[in-house]
Amino acid sequence: MSVSHAAQTPTQASREAAPATETDYYDNDDRGYGWVVFAGTLLLLVGSINVIEGIAAIGNANFFAHNTHYVFANLNTWGWIVLILGTCQFLVGLGVFAKNQFSRWTGVVVLAANCLAQLLMMPAYPFWSLTLITMDILAIYGLIAYGKRIAPAD
Repeated sequence: MSVSHAAQTPTQASREAAPATETDYYDNDDRGYGWVVFAGTLLLLVGSINVIEGIAAIGNANFFAHNTHYVFANLNTWGWIVLILGTCQFLVGLGVFAKNQFSRWTGVVVLAANCLAQLLMMPAYPFWSLTLITMDILAIYGLIAYGKRIAPAD
């Protein structure tokens, strides 16, 4: 039984024989870390925006649509909910930059809760809610699709 191998070109042979370079290790270790940083930045940004939006909703600011009908509760209640979510998002965003694995998964939960809150608060400010939902989905993608489990130091 003979096995025939296709002849390799000199460049293929040299590529296979060459040891891994430092950039190969760098690419494997930090693959997708930019998305995690982007998600952390979005968490800080959306958290800050939600804190401001929550304070404005509690104070019945003029830029919200008034006399709207919500699925449940009122603008003041949604203001408190968004204020609490915004504070949590900001704190989780700091945890993501500290490379805390628990913060990544807590961020997914908080961002998903914010998507639901923005969906239910949509009658107050529709296009702004859609913008925040889009930012939440991008941040969830960055936290779930990339990032690796950080091994404890020896």
